[in-house]
Amino acid sequence: MNEKKVGRIFDIQKFSIHDGPGIRTLVFFKGCPLRCRWCSNPESQKSTCELMYYEQRCALCGKCAEACPSGNIELVEGSPRVRHNIDREACKGCRECVKICPNDALKVAGSDMSVDDVFSVILQDYLFYLNSNGGVTLGGGEPAMQPEFARELLRRCKQNDIHTAIETCGYVGWNVLESLIEYLDLVFFDIKHMNSDRHKTFTGASNERILKNANRLLKVDVPIIIRIPIVTGINDNEENLVDTLKFLVRHNTKDAIQRIELLPYHKLGVTKYRRLGRTCELHDLPTPNPTFLKQAGLLVRSFGFTSEIMEIRV
Repeated sequence: MNEKKVGRIFDIQKFSIHDGPGIRTLVFFKGCPLRCRWCSNPESQKSTCELMYYEQRCALCGKCAEACPSGNIELVEGSPRVRHNIDREACKGCRECVKICPNDALKVAGSDMSVDDVFSVILQDYLFYLNSNGGVTLGGGEPAMQPEFARELLRRCKQNDIHTAIETCGYVGWNVLESLIEYLDLVFFDIKHMNSDRHKTFTGASNERILKNANRLLKVDVPIIIRIPIVTGINDNEENLVDTLKFLVRHNTKDAIQRIELLPYHKLGVTKYRRLGRTCELHDLPTPNPTFLKQAGLLVRSFGFTSEIMEIRV
């Protein structure tokens, strides 16, 4: 096994309590096959490293522009003040601008790390996993887009008796997902919309592959938590939820589903789009109606599933 294999990670979050049992370390993988318009981690979408600019920290000293070897950063006159102009497409990720910035106004989302690198961070909290029945969760982005690295990291965790979980959008080849199951104790699986056309409109891809993978996964001996994002005006209606629940009842023949989590849309990731030089299409979208969320939880339970409405968080 190549334990020196390199993966691209954009964050490692310790003391996570929402992504599996106990206290966990959440490893965020870079790259995702979907482009969900409500995504709260847009820095996870592209597989390339990306420069993020924190305008409120910037002193407009110009040191970053001077340091950039490719001339991709310039200060230009703007209203009401001078502003940065960053050519992110031409950025080579050398991090020279990040190193010289005195106020940490620039950051590169994404770092190449070996399995050893990531696992050394994981091991720092080993006692917390033991005392809380916690473990490690791979998220993103989509971990299955880096399957060999994900598999090696999961294998290392299992060798050390660390509970493992993965968060997946399901839009991956079944052979890839199947190759990871051997080393998984829990799978978080997203189902975003049952109408394939609307799914494609709001995520960039149809849902056929996702639903086929969900069907296959429910036949495998691994516990599953289904996650349904609730997004105002997109899937916050009873018809879509009922169709989703009927699908899950039909295919949950081995009682693999532990619970269904409802994830309300929030605006906490909107500022990240600005830091990446992008526009968040849903920046004006309100959070879901609390009454609907309550009714949705009751509806889930009426189909025989345990439901949980997740708190709003990034």
